[in-house]
Amino acid sequence: MDQYHDATKKLSDQLLQVNQYKLDIWKEYVLFGWHWWLGVFVCLVSITLWIKYHNKNLKVKLLLAGLTAAILSAFLDTTYLFFGMFDYLYEVLPMASNYIPWNFFIIPVLIMFSIQLFPTINAYLKGIVLSLLVSFIGLPLLKFIGIFEIYNWQYVYSFVSMFVIFVLSYQMSKIAKDT
Repeated sequence: MDQYHDATKKLSDQLLQVNQYKLDIWKEYVLFGWHWWLGVFVCLVSITLWIKYHNKNLKVKLLLAGLTAAILSAFLDTTYLFFGMFDYLYEVLPMASNYIPWNFFIIPVLIMFSIQLFPTINAYLKGIVLSLLVSFIGLPLLKFIGIFEIYNWQYVYSFVSMFVIFVLSYQMSKIAKDT
């Protein structure tokens, strides 16, 4: 084996130890605690609201937008977490580095409903309003209840990220045909 393979094997072994430690911490301090139940509740409520209130005629467009939002949100969060910009302290699942209720439920559902509601309002204006709400109300609320911890991050970065996520999700929704 060359040095690169030796180094990556050593890193893999260390990551496995860290992951086991993370799992132990999660089982002892997070699983079935109120933060965990809140995350599960948010997931269930988001799905229920989506199923009950989405426009069935726009289902394909909205789901494409939601999928785009989930992928982009998770990718950006994973990237920012990797560089130590912030952290989520109460994951619903310990193997996820990002906050599943946020990346896969809240953000996509908010974007899908933003696209669906008020169709005559300029999409970019909706994106700005949604980005402001998510970045300057949603994230500070997550910080206040102890789920989101900031290290080298400013809420304005979230605004820019959220706006990009919205615009790309909106553009993807335009690709699909109405059902």
